[in-house]
Formats: sequence, structure tokens, C-alpha cells
Amino acid sequence: MPGAARSRGPRLLAVQGTGRLVGWSMAAGNGRQLAVSARLYRSEAELVIALRELLIERASLRYAFGQDAARAWGWSAYLPPRSTRADPQSEEPVARSARGYLRRDQCRQGVVSFKAGLSALERELRTGGQDGRWPW
Repeated sequence: MPGAARSRGPRLLAVQGTGRLVGWSMAAGNGRQLAVSARLYRSEAELVIALRELLIERASLRYAFGQDAARAWGWSAYLPPRSTRADPQSEEPVARSARGYLRRDQCRQGVVSFKAGLSALERELRTGGQDGRWPW
């Protein structure tokens, strides 16, 4: 349809943590929070490196599901072991659900939405970045 506004896709938001630490949050096009970083980073440069690795390694992520004390379902995403990390045998958590879910199937759908968001962001970066810079 000519003149129709392009639907808003997912976006990454920088989140200020305690002290000078920074993390990220992923929001869907409708504003619902999909995921947050599993750790905080010392600088924006360190955050960008971590986000780049997350996008590059998105197909290799392993997802774990669990319930908290209130019986809400949540998920965590882990990067595979790498020989370049301090402990090459350990997986590193990089993202987790931004909220708790009532049912496991809702939690699994949250992972599907997160994966779709990562793919959409990667496509946007390939087409929208300028001079090798990330558009966020």
C-alpha cells in the first residue's frame, strides 16, 4: 500500500546499571520488553562488542528454561564454550527473559520472539549501518 508507514521492528536500548555499568534491553515493535542482558558491562565499547558477538553467534545460542520462587517461567540464553574465554569449558549467559511467564509455552514463545528480534536487528545492521558503525 503506497504511503503506508513501515512497521516498527525490534530495538535495542541501553540500560544504565549501578555505578557506571551499562546493559541492554530488547523491545519488540509494540514496546513490550523481550529480553535483557544477563550481565552489565564496564563501558559502551564493551557493550557493543558483546552485542556484536550475540548477533553473530545467535544461531549457536542454547536456551534454558526454569521457574523462580513465584513459579513464573523464565529463560536464559547461553553462548557456546569458546577457547578465547577465561574458562573455555563454560557457557556464558548473555540474555534472559525480561519478565516472568505464567506457562512454559508462553515462555517458549518469548524465546521465539527474541530469536526473531535478533534476526531482524542483524538484517537492519547489515542494511542500515554506516561506515561500519552500529545504528544504535
